[in-house]
Amino acid sequence: MYVMCHLLSGLLLGILLSLPSGDRRLALACTLGAVLPDMVDKPLGLLISGTVGYGRIYSHSLAMWLVLIGVCVAYWAFSRRTTRSPGLFIALGLGFFLHQALDAMWLQPATWFWPLLGPFPPGEEIALIPYILADLLQPAEWLAGTAFLFLLAGLRGDVHPGVKISAGLSVLLGFSAFWLILCAAGGSLCPLTGWDSRGDNLVVALVLLGGAICIDWERGRVMPGGRLDPP
Repeated sequence: MYVMCHLLSGLLLGILLSLPSGDRRLALACTLGAVLPDMVDKPLGLLISGTVGYGRIYSHSLAMWLVLIGVCVAYWAFSRRTTRSPGLFIALGLGFFLHQALDAMWLQPATWFWPLLGPFPPGEEIALIPYILADLLQPAEWLAGTAFLFLLAGLRGDVHPGVKISAGLSVLLGFSAFWLILCAAGGSLCPLTGWDSRGDNLVVALVLLGGAICIDWERGRVMPGGRLDPP
């Protein structure tokens, strides 16, 4: 998946994690974790091999996820006097793992279980500019990005700037998710992603559907004046 779908998926999981405590910082931490593997591996892979196709390496492995969990646990253990709750670190770790899950890293066992199965497999020859253009021109990315920005604005908890468009946006996301599911079921090329992969289209469909549900839920919490109901 591209960056906006990862951002939206991390924010959705983070909002879910924040419901019991009402601490919306968990949503931000989870969102950061959901894009952290690509923030590390894409530039590193480009530096090592000269192609962004070598962008699923260290941070897409379970070993690096365990290292992250270890660092978070150690930091929390030494800062318990000032950081009472480990919630932010848990959210960061869950977002990191979510990224690997949505990338279906179990289908690339040499990478996911690195270094147990040997070195990383060679990456595809993908130039940087075509990769960026493919991301920018994908309609599903625009939909995911719009949903992400809408929900991110809602984290402020005061006046929501997009209350009037929330119903239309949730319907659009739901329709797009249904379209993607149909394409995934038939194994056909979907114009929203430019992919014919059933698994990839289904994952994007689930992320967009989650965005539609969350936006509709946020709309239900907003009073007529555009302010969020108090928790």
